[in-house]
Amino acid sequence: MALGTNQRFYVSPKQRDQKDKMVVREFSEVFSKYLVLRFRQTVVFSSAFLEVVISAGAGVKAWAVQRMFWGRSSLYRSSFHFVVSLVTIIAVLSGISTRLNIISASSSLESNSGIIGRQDVIFQSGTAETIFIASANQPDYPVYKHKVEQGETLSEIAEKYGIKSSTIRWANSMSTDTIRVGQILRIPGIDGAFVQVKKGDTLERIAQRNKGNVADIIDLNSNIIDPQNPVLTEGMELFIPGGEIPLPTAAPVARTYAAAPRPATGGAVVVPSGTFINPLSNCPGYVYIRGFSPWHGGVDLAKAGGCWINAAGNGRVLRAGWGYAGEGFHVVIDHGGGVWTRYYHGTRQFGVSTGDTVTAGQSILYMGCTGYCTGTHLHFEVVVNGVRVNPESYVRVR
Repeated sequence: MALGTNQRFYVSPKQRDQKDKMVVREFSEVFSKYLVLRFRQTVVFSSAFLEVVISAGAGVKAWAVQRMFWGRSSLYRSSFHFVVSLVTIIAVLSGISTRLNIISASSSLESNSGIIGRQDVIFQSGTAETIFIASANQPDYPVYKHKVEQGETLSEIAEKYGIKSSTIRWANSMSTDTIRVGQILRIPGIDGAFVQVKKGDTLERIAQRNKGNVADIIDLNSNIIDPQNPVLTEGMELFIPGGEIPLPTAAPVARTYAAAPRPATGGAVVVPSGTFINPLSNCPGYVYIRGFSPWHGGVDLAKAGGCWINAAGNGRVLRAGWGYAGEGFHVVIDHGGGVWTRYYHGTRQFGVSTGDTVTAGQSILYMGCTGYCTGTHLHFEVVVNGVRVNPESYVRVR
């Protein structure tokens, strides 16, 4: 049956509900597919972008490594040279400024400075003060420059620096203690001796010859000796801490002994070899404990409790007093003809004074243990023309 124009198509409520549910379900399915598609696209695009970034970073890293390290390229050299130049300029300007400040603040400093012991030093006359400028070749011990002033003696200078007179003599190639005003002395800060390496020398041979220690020599000369490969070259100057310079061997002297020296006409004293008397001839019971050697310039004679020491021959007393280089209380006698005798380590009991005339056998000093001493004894020396020689070539002491 056909519907008229005024009639409507009738849909029941149940049919309407089913149609609505179908529309909602279709929309949900389509929307879910859309979300899945978009998520998949986002993941793909993100992965591709991350891969591009990683590849680019690896390329930059490889380029930088190649430029900065592998090839040592111009970029590396330019950067390195710039940094080194900047640091060098700052260090130089700082050093100049420091030196100018030192000089301007110390008007008493001498203007003449020099390289002493491979150190750049500015020194002040007559004092133990030294200003050190840092140096890459600086040794591990101080070396001073001292200008001798009026009235100074070698023993006084040695005491000022806390070292032995012999250390100063050896450092300046001096055979005696004589110094002159204005003389420039090289003074190590510790006891020892400078030696020059001779052809064929080894560290062991130098240590044995100069009474040193191989380890100490390497340690204090590490600025010129490689501790891992200590190679010596002829002419190289080494400092031997605590070392000594061997005494020259004296010509042998015939052992002829006499009771006493004989005065010459006019009052001068002539002392031929072999004419001294034993300085302990009136000290029974003494003991001979040490003899003459290249590193021990006399003989040591000991007596428990001490005794009076006698002059070994006629002469004039050059010195009677305290010695600052290990002598302690001591007496030095000039016998004429370039011959001296020395008597070390006494007590304060003197039998003579400087300038006195003495005769052989006269009491001059009481035995003790002063200066560099480990027990009561007499250290007796004979000096001929400034060189210490074996006293037993001149006098019988045992």
